[in-house]
Amino acid sequence: MFRRRLQPQSDFALASIADMVFLLLIYFMLTASFVSQAGVQVELPQGTSTQPSPAPHSITITAKGEWYWDNQRIRKKDLEGYVRAALKNARQPEERVITLRTDRTVTMEEVAYAISLIAEHRGSVVIATRRL
Repeated sequence: MFRRRLQPQSDFALASIADMVFLLLIYFMLTASFVSQAGVQVELPQGTSTQPSPAPHSITITAKGEWYWDNQRIRKKDLEGYVRAALKNARQPEERVITLRTDRTVTMEEVAYAISLIAEHRGSVVIATRRL
């Protein structure tokens, strides 16, 4: 009689890998921080962009005239030091971007001051808005 030899199975079950990839995708979607807008409450002006800001730092100006650097209250005259330090250590172009969040009632003079400081240190500005 002939006897069959047992050979290793060359199939690979892909169902478990698909489950793992799906679970990892859900995990990273839930834990990723897209835009840091928590903390200081301002009523943003309207805009049409749906893109989140890639900026690592933010400047917030409230309706009461309070200034914040990364959700930490600062004095307006200290802003230049924060901007200088952040842009001095930036190596990649995306690290040279600063998000400007202002209440819609803030004067253009205050906005221009913040933008000019960032431009003076060769940074870029992203202005945060709310959707129409």
